Amino acid sequence: MPTPPKSLRNMRKHLTNSERESRRAAERKLKRAKRTYVRAPSWLSDDARRIFESTKEKMRGIGLLDSLDTETLALYADAIAKYQVLASCNTVDLKQAQSAQAWSRLALSYAEKLGISPTARARLAKKVAEQRPVDDFEQLLDDVTDFVNDGDGQ
Repeated sequence: MPTPPKSLRNMRKHLTNSERESRRAAERKLKRAKRTYVRAPSWLSDDARRIFESTKEKMRGIGLLDSLDTETLALYADAIAKYQVLASCNTVDLKQAQSAQAWSRLALSYAEKLGISPTARARLAKKVAEQRPVDDFEQLLDDVTDFVNDGDGQ
């Protein structure tokens, strides 16, 4: 799994002023100016569409869902719907059990990518907890560092 991008305020490494400003500019480009709408794709089955809408409502409070995530959420909903069909069958054979297990693994991997699995939410909570406000001393050190960097012509 790729490392999630860090925002400038979460970075702990030293950046020059030009690196810091280019990072700020890149982060501004990624922010949405207006609210985005996430709609279920037309190829989803009725069961998967219900799961899609239910999950979308549950994710509203997290603030992570974007229109770019529509297909990933649709694939998650489709995997859950197919798993539910296989899990609800009264007859159990080896092939059916393997298929159900494969769909459950697929659904869990999409949940992880969407940030809705327990471990993904724990990582998000940790990042939020690590975001502490800058105290006066840290701000003074940043100001001195900026002054020194600007004074050296960097």
